[in-house]
Amino acid sequence: MKIVLKLCNIPNVNKDSTYFCNHCCLGKSHRLLASSCLTVYDKYFDHVYTDLWGPSHCASPSGFRYYISFVDANTRFTWMYLLKNKFDALELFKLFKTMVSNYCNSSIKAVQSDWGGEFRPFTKFLTDHGIQHRLICLHTHHQNGVVEHKHRHVVELGLTLLSQAKLPLHDWDHAFVSSLYLINRLPSSVIGNEIPYQKLLNKQADYFFLKVFGCSCFPLLRSYNKHKLQFRTQECVFLSYSNSHKGYKCLAADGRLYISKDVTFNERVFPYLITAK
Repeated sequence: MKIVLKLCNIPNVNKDSTYFCNHCCLGKSHRLLASSCLTVYDKYFDHVYTDLWGPSHCASPSGFRYYISFVDANTRFTWMYLLKNKFDALELFKLFKTMVSNYCNSSIKAVQSDWGGEFRPFTKFLTDHGIQHRLICLHTHHQNGVVEHKHRHVVELGLTLLSQAKLPLHDWDHAFVSSLYLINRLPSSVIGNEIPYQKLLNKQADYFFLKVFGCSCFPLLRSYNKHKLQFRTQECVFLSYSNSHKGYKCLAADGRLYISKDVTFNERVFPYLITAK
């Protein structure tokens, strides 16, 4: 965070190094794990780590219980795809492969997985496309430590966001998407404190676009009004960033989800926190 604040010429208002965060304890307590992989890959997508997380004990409102992640070994940029059934993993990898080819103008050389049941159909598809399928040994998950650590980072940060905003656990999908959005735009010590987003795309992230998860927000809803005396907006809860739009996902009190770029935020108020009290 200090590096990001310095990069944007924003003064660090919280200089109290003794500040203790209960929310971080709730979301990030863990056992000490083995050290990260030290292998260095010089080119994008020479090596991609993948793993499946789930199932969640509660389905999200959209019915998701899993997510699959793909981590580029060079930049450590991570992509996440939500799943309702874990055996949809191969179809989502095909979408990821197409995105790498079209958007990043590159090709995947090798994919590493634990060869769980959902990854076994990968072998034939990867072989047919000239991609090496690298497998870890049984019961040695530390060999896939890069993506395992990424899971832990995403889940811990997601739980921390849910705790701070007092959102229900079934909104884990939005919290995890938001946490990964932040992780990709924050310095990573494993790549010399470079920023994955900047290293992959060779451009600086827009930090002023970031907002506090779960805070009160007011999207412009005038186009949804049925008559001229309706209010132009209503108080919503900021849930996450849209992957398909340059906008924010805002949850209304009636459960409707709006995506808009015209949103006014009150980042000091958390509607679910007020309700909980």
